[in-house]
Amino acid sequence: MAGHKSRAWEAKSRIPAGGGKYPPADFPAFSLPLLSMNKWFFILSLLALLVGTACSPEYRQYSQWSRKGSISEKDSAAFYFYERGDYEKAALLFEDLRGAYRGTDRARKLQYHYAYAKYNFGLYVVAAYYFEEYTRLYPNDALAPECYFMVGYCYYLEAAPYYLDQTFTNKAITQMQLFINNYPTHDKVEEANKVITELRERLAQKEFETANLYYKIENFKAAVTSFEVMLQEYPDSRYREEAMYLLFRSAVSLADVSTERRKRNRYLDAVEYYERFVDAFPGSVFLKDAEAAYVKAKRNLGRILAGQADS
Repeated sequence: MAGHKSRAWEAKSRIPAGGGKYPPADFPAFSLPLLSMNKWFFILSLLALLVGTACSPEYRQYSQWSRKGSISEKDSAAFYFYERGDYEKAALLFEDLRGAYRGTDRARKLQYHYAYAKYNFGLYVVAAYYFEEYTRLYPNDALAPECYFMVGYCYYLEAAPYYLDQTFTNKAITQMQLFINNYPTHDKVEEANKVITELRERLAQKEFETANLYYKIENFKAAVTSFEVMLQEYPDSRYREEAMYLLFRSAVSLADVSTERRKRNRYLDAVEYYERFVDAFPGSVFLKDAEAAYVKAKRNLGRILAGQADS
């Protein structure tokens, strides 16, 4: 069966969606001298099988139909290639047949398999378009919820690592949430929630790393703002503990370098951030360092308050 290399940004566990076949995993890289005789036999047998299939009278017949056949023959050829994993040929035939079957019940079946052919070929964004088109054309069909889910899942597979553009990450989250809202009892809701959780964590990491970068380059005002936004938008993130700690440290550093007019309020903010951090994570690995910075901040704040009382 001919597969196609996945173009997803990261290796992910596939969620079975039904109706389609996932591309087989790529063969791992190997060193020729280390292959055993059994492995060589397997590889040669597989090659012989593939060559034999391509040269079979059946395969030649369907290939001929795909080029010069009638509508019915091209239809048969399309599903022949689809079932054997030749999704590129199948997709070309499905595309050719879509116009011929427009407005018929057969068009519905072709649309469904056409979307899966694109999906199994690794063209996830294109597949998402045709899955979404299915939901628009056949909103009350029994397969519409599955196609709704697959739109989000295709975007999920196309989503980039946290340090790159997150357009498809956000699209996947939006689509999965719409799927859950529209089909709350569907058996794919649990998988959809898992996808949302994973992708939200990716967005949280992006926000965290951005804020952390501001902290490292000593842009403390931007760091405070960024950590605040990150914690507000992703309160359940696994980065929450470190983010709260670095928010406090950023606030202390910002107060240290502030003008005298702003020091008082900014030290007060830092003290409040520390108290929130300790309440949330009393056993934190960052607690010792936080306490040292807190003592210093309280001492500086005390001097400022004492000076204001004397004036």
